[in-house]
Amino acid sequence: MRSSRIVPLLLVSVMLSASIAGCLGSDEDSNKETSPIEMIVYYDETSGTIIEEMSNGQQLSENGVELAFDFARTTTQNGQMQHFYVVPGDGTSQVQANADETAEIRYTYMTHGLFTVFLGGIDDQGNDKNISITVRIEKQILWSDLSTDSPREMNIDAQPDCECNPPEYIQIESTIENPQAVIFGGGQDTVSWHLSDPEEEEKATHTEIIGDGQDASWNYDQYNLVEGIWILSVVIDQGEDNIDVSHDVTIKYLTEESEANPMPVGEE
Repeated sequence: MRSSRIVPLLLVSVMLSASIAGCLGSDEDSNKETSPIEMIVYYDETSGTIIEEMSNGQQLSENGVELAFDFARTTTQNGQMQHFYVVPGDGTSQVQANADETAEIRYTYMTHGLFTVFLGGIDDQGNDKNISITVRIEKQILWSDLSTDSPREMNIDAQPDCECNPPEYIQIESTIENPQAVIFGGGQDTVSWHLSDPEEEEKATHTEIIGDGQDASWNYDQYNLVEGIWILSVVIDQGEDNIDVSHDVTIKYLTEESEANPMPVGEE
């Protein structure tokens, strides 16, 4: 009889212990410190394309992607905001702004990748809080080699400037022109395109016969990329004319960037 009474008492004891432990756990969770900073950041864009122009082996121009981040609505319950900052995710140093002078930070990307960007603020009590977003930066290269009988090779750097996945694919739109001969009659040329990976293994090729005063194009998308330098080359397989080569190459990424967060209308 005594043993039968002990079992219910033990069960009651265990249940009470579990209940107390649960209450203690809730108290600990409720006592966790939360940051007094409320991060509200507005940005109109989270993606863009760098455009580089090359001709006859020389760089003519390169335009990066400038993104702007507005911290004007970021506040703290303790004192005042002291600094705002952006960590671009491309290996460069943190970009910081004095909150007394400006609430906007602009940064220009000059390399491609899917970047994890940290947007943060620090108040005058030393409290620090940040949020993260993903930025997608692609790169387009407009490349030409004119009036040549031995076209240069084009280097395509598919190495992202971040700890992220490689580009999704390389988009190639290329045109070769056989300019019409002015004095003596020109002939036709057999030309071929060749795309090789960083291990120098040919991944794609295309051949065209181009008559005097004519042109031919090759449009191709290369998926399953290996990080590193890809080579796009043009070879005159047959013919003696000078040709004009124009490549329009874009390094493309998956559209995994964060959605834009523009300032609501009426809050400007």
